[in-house]
Amino acid sequence: MKKNVVWWIGVRNNQLASKYDNFDYFQYSRNTWEHWCKRHDVLFVPFEEPVEKDLFRFRVNWQKAIFCFDEMDRRGIDFNQIALVDSSSMIKWDAPNFFEMTENKFTAWPDTDNLKWIYESVQGYKPYFDNFELDISKYFSSGFIIFNETHREVFQSFKQLYLDNIDSFVDAQDNVVKKSTEQTALNYWLQMNNVDMKLDLPVTWKLTHLLRKEIYKFNWQLNIDKTPFFIKHGHVWFLNGIPKNERTQSMQQIWELIWSQYE
Repeated sequence: MKKNVVWWIGVRNNQLASKYDNFDYFQYSRNTWEHWCKRHDVLFVPFEEPVEKDLFRFRVNWQKAIFCFDEMDRRGIDFNQIALVDSSSMIKWDAPNFFEMTENKFTAWPDTDNLKWIYESVQGYKPYFDNFELDISKYFSSGFIIFNETHREVFQSFKQLYLDNIDSFVDAQDNVVKKSTEQTALNYWLQMNNVDMKLDLPVTWKLTHLLRKEIYKFNWQLNIDKTPFFIKHGHVWFLNGIPKNERTQSMQQIWELIWSQYE
């Protein structure tokens, strides 16, 4: 019987362990997503062992996208839809079933958090995509995307694009553009292939940069209810925009505040 799948990205790159506090925050993300999956009869599929061991040429962010369908096949998983989610995220215990909201389209959320970074990334990668004019209003974050079998061909061709041009992409992300691994490239590829995208679900499904938006440590609407704003009103929270070596501490603090809701 086909099921919806959460493809949770939990590969630990030992070379970056000190920078990311040994990736100990993974456990808090996983706790929330596993609970949500059980609640909605969704298959939780962790991606913890990389397909390619060379994590310099095959960064985790590239592998999560280009090998997703291969890994579903290898594991014998028959699926309806796949939600790819980064381990910097946590999902609220009572969040509704977002798979019911996609209209079976490629679904993502527009990324507007750092427009300068996005603009420079888009312009930097433009020569690698035949100077295609990307519609920046449709630029999405690749940390939470939903897709299905109809998107297999475009993802597999995206994989081939990377394999055929791997040296160029590695050089671009490290020496030329220096902004984004697979995210901007995936935006280019989907637009160039005219993929119909659903980008209009509420922002509460992808709350990011909590510190910058002043919704992390306090609730400024009410004096009585001290529940942080992002927990009270958000469905999925991303702990980006917080120093990477503080991510574990931040997610641990959140978990200690909410863990009883996941019992």
